[in-house]
Amino acid sequence: MNPSTSLRTRRLVLVDGNALLHRAYHATPPLSTSKGELVNAVYGFTSMLLRSLEELKPDYIAVAWDLKAPTFRHTEFAGYKATRKPMEEGLSGQYKHVHQVLEAFNIPEFSLAGYEADDLVGTLARQAVEKEKALEVIIVTGDRDITQLIEKRIKVLLPKKTLSDVGLYGEEEFAARYGFAPKNLVDFKALSGDASDNIPGVPGIGEVSATNLIQKYGSVEKVYKHLDELPERAKKLLEEGKGSAEMSKRLATIDTNAPIKLDLLACRVHDFEREKARQVFEELEFRSLIPRIPGHNNVILGRSEAMTPESKKDSGQAGMTGQSTTDLDHQVESILKKMSEMGVLVDLKFLGKLGKDLKGKLAHNEQAIYSNLGHQLNLNSPKQLSEVLFDELHLPVIKKTKTGRSTDEGTLRELSTAHPVIPLILQYRQLFKLISTYVDALPKAVADDGRIHSTFNVEGAATGRISSQDPNLQNIPIKGEMGSELRKAFIVPKGKILLAADYSQIELRILAHIANDPGLKAAFQQGVDVHTVAAAKIFKVPLEEVTKQQRMVGKTVNFATLYGQGAHALSKQLEVEYKVAQAYIEEYFAQFPKVKEWMEKVLQQA
Repeated sequence: MNPSTSLRTRRLVLVDGNALLHRAYHATPPLSTSKGELVNAVYGFTSMLLRSLEELKPDYIAVAWDLKAPTFRHTEFAGYKATRKPMEEGLSGQYKHVHQVLEAFNIPEFSLAGYEADDLVGTLARQAVEKEKALEVIIVTGDRDITQLIEKRIKVLLPKKTLSDVGLYGEEEFAARYGFAPKNLVDFKALSGDASDNIPGVPGIGEVSATNLIQKYGSVEKVYKHLDELPERAKKLLEEGKGSAEMSKRLATIDTNAPIKLDLLACRVHDFEREKARQVFEELEFRSLIPRIPGHNNVILGRSEAMTPESKKDSGQAGMTGQSTTDLDHQVESILKKMSEMGVLVDLKFLGKLGKDLKGKLAHNEQAIYSNLGHQLNLNSPKQLSEVLFDELHLPVIKKTKTGRSTDEGTLRELSTAHPVIPLILQYRQLFKLISTYVDALPKAVADDGRIHSTFNVEGAATGRISSQDPNLQNIPIKGEMGSELRKAFIVPKGKILLAADYSQIELRILAHIANDPGLKAAFQQGVDVHTVAAAKIFKVPLEEVTKQQRMVGKTVNFATLYGQGAHALSKQLEVEYKVAQAYIEEYFAQFPKVKEWMEKVLQQA
């Protein structure tokens, strides 16, 4: 598999669901769960899907399905696919599980009455290459009919004898196999027919004759313009079968103008609930596939499907919710889409220089750690670090996890004064994260236009806030010298300015309003810094005497109480004793009593 691609060329993978599942059913040995339920097709399909994600590394992905309803081809020719046997019961019962798998991976599915999956794949592929110049499409299927779509930026991945043995077909590979261009596959079928779909073709014209005619003349239409050049028998067969040839070409041609619209943002390869995917695999007893589940953050993203008049009507009948969706969410989504399409300009030269500087600091930091310890170790190995800290240096074990003694950031911060090597390790981790997560990763996300086109989601966070991913542009560090340097990589064209705007303490303003606390309200009404006010009340000092450290405590307590943080968590965050943190919280509630009343009321209502 593993086709080569430019680092910044984005890739859309379109899966012909029915064709791949059917191929998987016949190519995968019988496999049943302990309950006796046949799942071999689901296993083969899922294995191929995971391989596509692993090796093709798509930026976008979608799956298309046939529906049971007749298509426009059945309307034109009643015999279309009439010779096919009914779907085996063993296969039909597996469709529901495939949809479970796709739902777990947040992969959008498309289907449309009157059209086959081929038509939807063809339409989406055509829209993709017309819409995006720096985008290539790879179609994953088990049906060679779809190779007619191959062109410069559309390729087809086909299993050969087994699902694990696949071939990627571009224009050259197709021509080498068939001797004519991909677009002429429909002309070939118009003459030779297709027994699997019961497309008649021209009676008496076989595959060899059809190939020779298409190689020589190029298309059915051109063949008929040169009938006088053909042997008498072939001429007669073609004359008598002209109507059948024309109909057969229409039946074989994939409709690339189906009434669906490609939304690339909805097809982004999103993060998903890894636990949900694992549970589906456990239910299907696909234990060998569990280690292949990509590791992502636990973010739940919506699925995409074509809206029908009925679905629009249903959402419109949802009362206040429907109105909110129409008036707010849909408008916001259109803005977010424009934001993603516009992207943000990145200074790659600056990132390269910054990366060089940071890697120099990282190397210096590593040597300082090794000198301090007297030997080297893999600093990215929690096991090795745990052995050094707790067995060699005999530092106290703060926390244990399922995998052993914890060396996470919280643990190291608690141990920061226990040994001089701990601050160095914390600094190493900060530098390593900056390099791996941002300095090295961001250039890979830059498209051919020099911009990063992140995805912005309305429903990407449990709090209701807008989230960003692929990459996440909302977690670019801002604190410290290194964070500020990293942000300099985001630039604007000459003559433009980059404007940063933010609400001033929006959460605390809302809290002051809904809790109706006079102290908080007065701070905002008088234009006084609310964190300084909190610090002055907690430490019982005049506003003008509040120190920078005290303001930091006031700010931390403001948000800690707002989001229900207890004394234990606050003590860790502020690096103070539990009783000190508890005293801060009690004093805060004493100074802002309405806040405590409101929080208790909300808890009672819940």
